[in-house]
Parts: sequence; structure tokens; C-alpha cells
Amino acid sequence: MHQFIVFLHILGSISVGFYLLLPFAAPKLAELTADARAGFARGMYGMNRLGQWLLIVQFLTGGYLIADANVSTVWIIAVIVLFVVLGAMSGMIGAPLRRIMKAGGEGGAAAAKDVSKVRTFSAIAAVMVLLETILMVYRYMI
Repeated sequence: MHQFIVFLHILGSISVGFYLLLPFAAPKLAELTADARAGFARGMYGMNRLGQWLLIVQFLTGGYLIADANVSTVWIIAVIVLFVVLGAMSGMIGAPLRRIMKAGGEGGAAAAKDVSKVRTFSAIAAVMVLLETILMVYRYMI
């Protein structure tokens, strides 16, 4: 059973890697026409929703694995705080993407503001995933 949970956790980690790629895709939103931007945002929104479901898998499998791990309390707190921030950023990415999709053929300053928010939140989410990965690899250093 333990090996299967580890497998699910690693598979989820690979899948959540989407948030590492998102900051490189988000700037593309600003370069597209309004209709293309809405379509691209729809794809990003779908991937973000999938990423949010995978974060739940990561939370559950990670919780199981922490119960068995011999790690410090500081490490556990750091991992949980980073995870909560990542979850918050993934949720905050959704609202501007929905507004971009809803704007459709319209555009303008509101769309530029939403694109800026997506870029900012996706960059923070990517940093959180990177820090989580570093903590997982070097879990006995803290």
C-alpha cells in the first residue's frame, strides 16, 4: 500500500509541474487577439482546474506519507505553508482567466489587467512548486 501511495504522490508531482510551465505560457495571453486570448485562456483554465484536483491528491497522499516520515516539525510546517500558498495561487489564477474567457471578442484595459494578474499569480505558483520540490528532495536537511 505504501508503495502505491508513493507512486500516486510522484505521479501527482509530475502533473502539478503544470504550474512550473504556466509562467511561460501566461505572457502569450497579452500577444493574442481578443478571440484567440479567450480560447487560450479557456485551455489554461481547464488545465488549472485539473491542477487543482491534483493538488487535492497531493494533499491526501502527502499527508499519508508525512505520518510515516521521520522529518522535523519545521519541515512539515514549511511544506504545509508552501502548499497552502500554492493552492491559493491556483485558485486566484482562475478568476482572471474566467473574466478573459467571458470578455471573448472584447478586450482592452480590463483584459490587460487580468493578463497581468495571471502572470503574477502563475509566477508565485511556480516558485511555490519549485520550493516544495526542493524541500522534498532535501527533506532531512531542515
